[in-house]
Amino acid sequence: MIQTDDQMLLAQNGIANLRRILLEARKVQSRQDYTRMAEPILLEIQQREQEILGFFSRQLEQPIAS
Repeated sequence: MIQTDDQMLLAQNGIANLRRILLEARKVQSRQDYTRMAEPILLEIQQREQEILGFFSRQLEQPIAS
């Protein structure tokens, strides 16, 4: 679970890295190999994006520090 801004930024960077991997793999993998290889990566991206959304949603529930 993401609890700090730094953790959120790390999660975003991780997503960007995974997307770069997928972009490069599309160039060199057959369609079948890409599909097999991409599935767990796409699930990881989805999970991290959900964690980021959860982080921002929790922030809506808490008062903003002044």
